[in-house]
Amino acid sequence: MDSAATTIDWSEALNHHRGWMLRLLRARIKDWHAAEDLIQEIAVMVLRQSALPTDPQKVAPWLYQLTVRQAVNHHRRSGRKKNQIFASDSVDGADAKADSPLDWIISMEQQAEINHALSKLRSRDREILQMKYGENWTYEQIAEVTGAKLKTIEYRLMRARQELRRQIINRQDIRELSTY
Repeated sequence: MDSAATTIDWSEALNHHRGWMLRLLRARIKDWHAAEDLIQEIAVMVLRQSALPTDPQKVAPWLYQLTVRQAVNHHRRSGRKKNQIFASDSVDGADAKADSPLDWIISMEQQAEINHALSKLRSRDREILQMKYGENWTYEQIAEVTGAKLKTIEYRLMRARQELRRQIINRQDIRELSTY
């Protein structure tokens, strides 16, 4: 077992999984700066840990659980502030390329609608949607990282897409009714 433990390069493993870990934290805590800080804390925790997984196949699920625990602990430390929505205009606005100011405004409004609908979803649903569509992962990859069965992931994704669709439609209906 000791030979297997030495074959895992943990700094390389952390760099390899950093992207989805960061997106997972961002989906859970909705604060990009805090997510960056938590990634650093996770790296320090991993490097200080004495009981690390020795099987390379168990690295991703172990990091997933560690990342989720860090997100939960962050919420506990911050007093579980509810309904704190990430202000996407400062970050997404810099990345948005628009041909005209009107295109930019429409793009920002659409992004705000999607962010609002996503914020209404359960964190677990947001996470798997991010893994599937933000990271372009397969169902098998999501199942491997989360430790859930393939059929469970398929069902959760179907349900998360339905709920996201429902949130967007309900929000549009409310806006249309308020204009009358």
